[in-house]
Amino acid sequence: MKKLSGLALILSCLQLLSVSVMAQRRNDDPAAACGAAGCGIIVWLIMMVVIFGIAIGVIVFIVKWIGKDATSRGMPNAQSMKWLGLLGLLGLIIYLLQRPQGNMFPCPHCGKPRMQGLPQCPACYQP
Repeated sequence: MKKLSGLALILSCLQLLSVSVMAQRRNDDPAAACGAAGCGIIVWLIMMVVIFGIAIGVIVFIVKWIGKDATSRGMPNAQSMKWLGLLGLLGLIIYLLQRPQGNMFPCPHCGKPRMQGLPQCPACYQP
């Protein structure tokens, strides 16, 4: 992670330098160079917020899906399985490889999905 943040800092400095040099060569006006560099920094910050927002959204979706699927499959450690979602797509792959396999069908009492062969529904606890 430290290398990634260092790389991002280097790339942002290069972007700032290139934008300011191009703006200064066009108009021979340092104010235009500063304005262009400021605009470049704002665009870069917006891009980073969007990228991190999407990554956090994907992780939240994976955590919720793993919790819901583990509960419907009757796993005794369903609440602790949600922590795998913090690994993102790698955690989802690990969960999909180790979860119990079987057919899912709706519970006749509550309508929520449950795995075939469970003695009782994990949502309503009816047989």
